[in-house]
Parts: sequence; structure tokens; C-alpha cells
Amino acid sequence: MENQAAYQISSSVNNGILEVVLTGKAIGMTYEKMRNEVDAIIKANNAKKAIIDVRALEGRIETTEIYRYVRNHSSIIYEIQAAIVDLPENADYATAVKNAGLQFTWFTDIDTARNWIKNK
Repeated sequence: MENQAAYQISSSVNNGILEVVLTGKAIGMTYEKMRNEVDAIIKANNAKKAIIDVRALEGRIETTEIYRYVRNHSSIIYEIQAAIVDLPENADYATAVKNAGLQFTWFTDIDTARNWIKNK
């Protein structure tokens, strides 16, 4: 039997904007590993602008844990402009991310996020 990863990350660069799509499940140590891989992708691409699409990410960490994860996060996330694309029912994550000090802007539509970040 094949052992699949709990999450998957895909990325591409379009017009100087890094787009990262996260799918699968990421909680606990898995979340930290995924977060570190996203940081590495941002650094490897020398990204200044990024869209992170988490609409297909299941099994997330609790919103109450976001502050701890953000505060332990690489400084790279404080140096880029970023849009998070998520489902409307996950709006509480947008609030938690802002309360943790990140300047990410939250969207429910990928095209709206692309237009916003392109004009930043």
C-alpha cells in the first residue's frame, strides 16, 4: 500500500506573483511542517507578493492556536504582501490571522485576490 502525505502543496509564479495551493489535512506537527515548506517556497522564489489558496485544506488547526503559530513563524511572512483565499465559512480564520499581526488580506474568490494583489 502506498503512503500518501497528509497535505499537498503546489505552486506557480504568474506575472511575478507566487500562487500557492494547499490541499489535504494539516494539524499539529503536520501544520508546522507544511508552514515551513510554504516558507521555503516563498524564499526560493524570492516572492514579494503571494496568493495562498487554502480552500481545499481540511483538518485545520484551531483558530485559537493561530497566534502561537504566527508568532513562531518565519519573518518572511511579515515581508511580503499576501492574499489568503478561503471558503466563506472559514471567516473566523481571517480574524484570527489579523489579530495575530499578519497583514494578509482575506478573499473568497481567487480572481478578486489576483486583481487585488496585482494592483498593490
